Amino acid sequence: MIDGGYLAKRVASRPDWLNAPAVREICSASDCISVAPAGWIEHWLHNEFGWFNRACDALAVIPSDQQSRFRLFAYRIYPQGFRAGARFDLALPDDVRPDPIRPAFESLGFDSVNKWAALGFECSPLSCNSMAGEMETNEYCLFDSLDAAVAGAIRFSVEQPEPGDYYVIEVLEKRQAT
Repeated sequence: MIDGGYLAKRVASRPDWLNAPAVREICSASDCISVAPAGWIEHWLHNEFGWFNRACDALAVIPSDQQSRFRLFAYRIYPQGFRAGARFDLALPDDVRPDPIRPAFESLGFDSVNKWAALGFECSPLSCNSMAGEMETNEYCLFDSLDAAVAGAIRFSVEQPEPGDYYVIEVLEKRQAT
């Protein structure tokens, strides 16, 4: 897995329409349900994956009166993508040079997300297309294992619940100080 960057997100509870009782909250790699701070992109501190190379930059784009609403995530990407069921090597953008992900970040699981034309990654079929209702996921709406996420990415790349190539992302969250 390759360190990809950091992003702060306001995490949403499982929506009523998502028929996946095991899911408690949406911690997907996508920005569709659990969202980044409004206007984060206008700061131009992000890399081509749509993440920040430094955790402090990811936190800096949160309005000061909203800090407590956001949680800090880190992401690692699998070195291959998936197109029509076949693997291809990941082309790492030149500007993806994140600070190493520290042990203070805990893995929550793995996601399979698409990338079509937009900056960064787009949708997680597990949450965005309700596929967590038919596939085994954990309480964060993520796959528990890398193998399950790869199988998901292969399936999604064939079925195309969202258009484009699919990538496997490990989602990590900074542990809260106790």
